[in-house]
Amino acid sequence: MTQVMALEEQVKAMIIERLGLEVDASTVDVDAPIFSSFDAEGEGLGLDSIDALELVVALNETFDIQVGDEDMAVFRSIQTIADFIREKKGE
Repeated sequence: MTQVMALEEQVKAMIIERLGLEVDASTVDVDAPIFSSFDAEGEGLGLDSIDALELVVALNETFDIQVGDEDMAVFRSIQTIADFIREKKGE
């Protein structure tokens, strides 16, 4: 039986695969900050500005959405990215 993966899980898997992160997806909290600059607790993925550029390209290729400079705040967490995709796709 095949289940459709929740958008948050798709985003998480895309980030881990695209950036070659060696983390267990099941241990990544979708609400934790993904960039080290927003992550005082050290709970997120510890990404940096170079990773942000790669994520913009990945979102475009994977979900066929454009991310502009004004949209960079959506990279706060996996949840905010998933919400942004839903908004862009009109879901």
